[in-house]
Amino acid sequence: MTQALREYKKIEYKLDQVTPINKYELNAYNVPFAGNTSMCREIFVKGERKLEFSIDGDMSFLQIMQKPVFSDELIEYIFSISKQLVSIIQNGLAFDKIVWDCNYMFVRLRDFSVQLLYLPLDTRFETRNIGDFIKKMLSGFVFAHTPAIECANRIVDYFNDHKEFDAFHFNEFVSELRSASQLLIIQGEKGRSEMLSDVNDGNSKEKAIQKAEEAAKKAEEARINAENEAKRQIQEAKYQAELAKQAEENRMKAEAARVEAEIWRQKVAAEARDYERTAILVTQDNPDENSDSYDDMEKVRVEQMLKTVMEERQRAEKASSQYADEIRRAREQEMQAEEARMQAEFAARKNEEEAKRQADLARRQAEEAKRLSEQVDEEPPTTLFSNRTLVSENIPTLMRVSTGETVQVTKQVFCIGKADQGVDYKVIGNKSISRRHAYITSINGINYLRDNNSTNHTFLNGTQVYSNVDVPIPDNSVIRLSNEEFIFKTNS
Repeated sequence: MTQALREYKKIEYKLDQVTPINKYELNAYNVPFAGNTSMCREIFVKGERKLEFSIDGDMSFLQIMQKPVFSDELIEYIFSISKQLVSIIQNGLAFDKIVWDCNYMFVRLRDFSVQLLYLPLDTRFETRNIGDFIKKMLSGFVFAHTPAIECANRIVDYFNDHKEFDAFHFNEFVSELRSASQLLIIQGEKGRSEMLSDVNDGNSKEKAIQKAEEAAKKAEEARINAENEAKRQIQEAKYQAELAKQAEENRMKAEAARVEAEIWRQKVAAEARDYERTAILVTQDNPDENSDSYDDMEKVRVEQMLKTVMEERQRAEKASSQYADEIRRAREQEMQAEEARMQAEFAARKNEEEAKRQADLARRQAEEAKRLSEQVDEEPPTTLFSNRTLVSENIPTLMRVSTGETVQVTKQVFCIGKADQGVDYKVIGNKSISRRHAYITSINGINYLRDNNSTNHTFLNGTQVYSNVDVPIPDNSVIRLSNEEFIFKTNS
């Protein structure tokens, strides 16, 4: 049945003819809050004035208290109550108008939310001590295992230590308990709570082994990638070091060429000065007019030589400047190569450390996967029932639809799965069934179905049954384990 067709429980509260209804409180309560989606309205039936509550719940709290409760389940109940108390304060409503009666507090089993009823009346109500009510309520529970008892004791100790009730502080306290819980409930659309199914899957041993193996594989891949990256960085460092070496050689060559050019420039300049002095001496030694032509020729020759020398000097200076630029560029390349080499070495060391860390992580994940795979499955320690044989005139039966096979549920805790050992009924020929898929428990003549963290889930009459939650099994119900259907009958 879809949520849209879900039938709500109806409860009526008789009113007198004079007590007024607080419209603000009525409207505030009818808006879904903190997982509470129940509604209230004023009706008249045969002249009688009543409040009619439409409750989105499956079982009353009193019925819940008649079966063993697990620690995670108990935390979700108390957390749902604490959330609603905080919302009631924030909406300006009063605690005293809450119906503090386990007969009229209902639980929605799909997400463990408690549906509190509220009387939106303009009248005075008796003041209730919330701490005393919750402690009395806890004393009426039947606890399935020691962690549930310890959880209840912690809640009782909280109220013993805090005489004045503070809804916000209490909600923080329960949230801390819930953070260590195996269940995870999130707030969904329209204020409804929803359960993340993959969390239940993650709690199963098969999922844990698979996740550990995947984590080990990813860690090994990361280690290999880190080692390859370290090798690449080392090769890059060697390449940059080679570039630095070549740059240094070029710099030395350019420096040698510059020195040679400078020597050449100085030599040419010296020769030019010698020619100038020679020309002057020749002129002084031949002052007569007959030597004018010789002087003119010598002067032209010296000027030509000087011009040649100046050109050679300019070329030498230009070459020297070019060599100086090459030296500067070579030094810059050398500095860049050295910096790149240092960065490459640093990156290589960092990647080597990361490779070691990933290798250590892969080793630990592999050890965890091996430990989980070698761990022998045991009967779940989350129950204190004795697994005695049922003695009754009406022994429940399971009929496997696909084969027609019928088996009697003869034990108080009856396990169904595909394992060779540790089950009371082995499902043959269906690999989608978990090793210990689900349990049927019999308590005070009432039969309950509980999923055991199975991979492909358990369903009762089309509704999923969550792990560690016992759901009553009506007669002639259809139980589906993964894709395998069974007919459950209490009267064979």
